[in-house]
Amino acid sequence: MQIIKESWKKLWNAEEIRILVLASLCLQFGLVFLSPMRKRTAKKLLILLLWSFYLLADYVAILALGNLLKKQNEGASAHHNSIDLMAFWAPFLLLHLGGPDTITSYSIEDNELWWRHFLGLAFQVAAAFMVLLELLAVISRLGIAASLIFIVGLVKYAERTWALRSASMNQLRDSMVRDPDPGPSYAEFMQEYVWRREAKESAYVKRKDEPPPLPPKHSNVESYGNIYDMRWIYEAYTFFKKFKPLVVDLMLTFKERKDSQTYFWKCSAFQAFKVVEMELSFLYDVFHTKAIHIRCLRGCLWRFVCLGVISFAFMLFLNCEKQGYASADIIISYVLLGGALFMELISLVLIIISDWMIVAIIQHNKLNKLAIAVAKVMSFIFPMGKPRWSNFISQYNLLSFCLGDESTKIRRIMGAVKVKELWDKFIFIHSVCVPWKLYELLFDELKTKSKSARHTADFKELRDCKGEKALQQEGCNHLRWSTDKEFDESILLWHIATDLCFHTHCGINENPETGHCWNGDSDHSDREISLILSNYMLYLLIMQPSMMPAGIGKIRFQDTCAEAKGFFQAEKKGLTGPEAREALLDVETEVDPIEVKGDRSKSVLFDGCRLAKELNLLAEDERWRLVSRVWVEMLGYAVINCKTYFHAKQLSQGGELLTHMWLLMAHMGIGEQYRVEAGHAVATLAFNN
Repeated sequence: MQIIKESWKKLWNAEEIRILVLASLCLQFGLVFLSPMRKRTAKKLLILLLWSFYLLADYVAILALGNLLKKQNEGASAHHNSIDLMAFWAPFLLLHLGGPDTITSYSIEDNELWWRHFLGLAFQVAAAFMVLLELLAVISRLGIAASLIFIVGLVKYAERTWALRSASMNQLRDSMVRDPDPGPSYAEFMQEYVWRREAKESAYVKRKDEPPPLPPKHSNVESYGNIYDMRWIYEAYTFFKKFKPLVVDLMLTFKERKDSQTYFWKCSAFQAFKVVEMELSFLYDVFHTKAIHIRCLRGCLWRFVCLGVISFAFMLFLNCEKQGYASADIIISYVLLGGALFMELISLVLIIISDWMIVAIIQHNKLNKLAIAVAKVMSFIFPMGKPRWSNFISQYNLLSFCLGDESTKIRRIMGAVKVKELWDKFIFIHSVCVPWKLYELLFDELKTKSKSARHTADFKELRDCKGEKALQQEGCNHLRWSTDKEFDESILLWHIATDLCFHTHCGINENPETGHCWNGDSDHSDREISLILSNYMLYLLIMQPSMMPAGIGKIRFQDTCAEAKGFFQAEKKGLTGPEAREALLDVETEVDPIEVKGDRSKSVLFDGCRLAKELNLLAEDERWRLVSRVWVEMLGYAVINCKTYFHAKQLSQGGELLTHMWLLMAHMGIGEQYRVEAGHAVATLAFNN
């Protein structure tokens, strides 16, 4: 064992720099290929892998750079040539620290630490420069090539730091806050008013609202038709520029609300959610990539320059004297140069086929043919349309969890070491693709309510609604007791009731445990949509509590689960899903459970059973229309009461339906940020004849 340990130690001491440099390059390749997938997938394995690559990439590059500096300081004459060639690798490590254009931060918290990256920039650039000093001392092709790579690496590292700073919340807010506006001078106006009155002139104040600003001159986007969604991309970018202040809690004008409503009222559900999806994609790029700085015509030109500089450095190295260098070091140098060229080429391609480039080209009226060419290339690469979020929502079912969470020795051990919750997430949470019927239901409900609102108070009423309006419109005010409770309690009540009602008459083509059709039919009914929304809201309540209104949802959930498990065990062991649900519905619930149990336990199990029995008295079409509308209102209430910070945070994790609803509700006018009604008033003094 000791001999093996010593041999591994000798191997590491001899090859550590080579291993670290190649590992750094491999991590860059991993980031280049994985990071573009992040905003359109919610797969935990990919997210974990990308997180590991993101953290290791910086650590490995810094460690390799430190070892290079240490190796050079040792200055062993026997390895002089080897040290010179290894010094050539230092600027590549700086290039790696700059990272690919597709990822600057893993989460929005990283943007707030931009000053740490700035400090790291200063130290790592100094370390790389010290390593290069010996090469720069003698003017040679190798030294010139290293200098060129050093310059490109320095710029890319600075780009990353600048992108992090630009995406920090304070900087974003400062960039969008307009200059202080005191408005027209009230004191001067009143001074003139008093003078006129003292002069016995019959003057009165005549107010005229500020004229609305002229609409911006649009480019000829109409002429493109809808090749690769070009028109939608441009419209999404226009709305993105106007509604970006939402992210930092700044106010919007009523004119912006009117313009947005006019557009979205004319949309189909597909178009509306597609435009919102594109807007959030732009927002993701602002937070987590260099897009805002380089995904434009100027950025494309700069990437061409970088590609040319690295190519020139490659040619210099190809023609420099390599006698005396180790073959392995020469190969590694070629690999680093080839890897740098490849990553610059990939960066250039991603810029060209990005939504930002399409917008930049459309804004230049003389580049019509180029815009169409780029759109056709995009259509070829993404024939089914470019996905910009995962289009999946998570599902969590309370009764399925209670039936499957058996108390075994292994589970008790996992609970003791605090890993059971992770295991439960893996076992009991699954994802389903968002059906278009759900999109249509959400859009139609928001559109109807937005059109019905006339005043600010109407919009406030819509924001505060969590199911009451649906009950009133469907003539079910006798069920108001279920929505007049705390929000987390209402969610649990309706979740249990929806689950029990759904499984009362389970169809022959349905899986009774999940409720998903086996026949492949994509036309979801209100019944299926209700179950999907119910399971999604429970997932948000328990697994994403930061996105929900404050409450004691976790405590209610635990107490309800404890009562359900106790009930199932008391019935008999080995209950199937349908048998367990039937047993719950067989319990007499004429007396309010709180009258029997008191309020120490926060379980709502049999309150949910009471609600299910009352819902089962309704006709089936009426029942599921009501349940689906109640869930839509609850989802809207959760959207309004979620802080914008947590909406923004979800963009890097595949997106969330709740976030898409948040932006769509803002476009429909059901938001709290609208404050400026008519702009300045232009007041003048008028005189009676």
